[in-house]
Amino acid sequence: MSASPPDPVFVLRGASGPVTSLTFIVPPNGKNVQKLAAGTQNGYILIWDLQTKCLLQEWSASDGEGSTIQWLYNETPQQLWTQVRYEGVKMWDMNESPPVVMAEFSLDGYLGFGQSDVVSVNDWTKLLGIPGPGQEGVSVWDVEKRYKICSLLPADPKSRGSLMQTRWVDVAGQVSLVVVYESGHLSLWDWKTSTITGECQVGENPICFTYHNTKRLGVVGTTSEKVYIVTISDDLAISTIQEITITNPGLSCCVVRPDGKLYVTAGWDSRIRIFSSKKHKPIAVLQYHKKTVECLAYSVGDVEHLSTGCLLAAGSSDKSVSLWNIFN
Repeated sequence: MSASPPDPVFVLRGASGPVTSLTFIVPPNGKNVQKLAAGTQNGYILIWDLQTKCLLQEWSASDGEGSTIQWLYNETPQQLWTQVRYEGVKMWDMNESPPVVMAEFSLDGYLGFGQSDVVSVNDWTKLLGIPGPGQEGVSVWDVEKRYKICSLLPADPKSRGSLMQTRWVDVAGQVSLVVVYESGHLSLWDWKTSTITGECQVGENPICFTYHNTKRLGVVGTTSEKVYIVTISDDLAISTIQEITITNPGLSCCVVRPDGKLYVTAGWDSRIRIFSSKKHKPIAVLQYHKKTVECLAYSVGDVEHLSTGCLLAAGSSDKSVSLWNIFN
């Protein structure tokens, strides 16, 4: 492990509440990344220009008093996805100022902190996996047609508990949805047949989950000191391959760097831990924030004036976002 971890290359401030979600904005025409979006606990979206470090836009994404922005997603410069707790998912038109809502999808009674996920199955089909109906279900929508394809509900919901996270994965060319439940079950759902094709179980109370398709690397963070590494085989068997113990309990978020060589966890103890994907050993512990690190995001490629390679952003309950150029 590094004896003296670096400081962040910059810290973005200006959020009026704890920062709970992050995504880098995909640049137009293959240029370097230039913008970062953040969501806050009081329902606001902020867009920073990473070249000037100035706040470009800020607006409320919440319909009511201001609920937590649980999820942000971006894959084109023109669109931004948001999920607001208790309310639902919105797709925003970023060509307008302020941005306007292009489409909305209801959570259908889901009250937890699980996040949605979007995947492109082919050139004409994009799928949204969104928590609900209820605490155990997941709804799958065709985004372009605004059509609800199915609801995925376990046969024994009481043994699963609440839905904690959802994540689309691509295994051997087949797109499936991993659903993580409060019981520690990770269920691999075939959305076409509404059946579970593979399943494993980790320790109870998983909080966060991420998966890298090429490396077949999954990371599960929990409320305890345990971090679980999982993989999915060609025959859609999902299994735990390693268990890691960290110093202090509780993880808010985990991400795999786009090249799959590293993965990162965000801790309740305010620490950012970086692990090697090859040996699953911690190679750095980053300390800057004074409160919980709530969310993480990696840029896909270089960031203008800040990094050659992938830049790591970390949002915290202290209302700031730290930027890290490390191991590039």
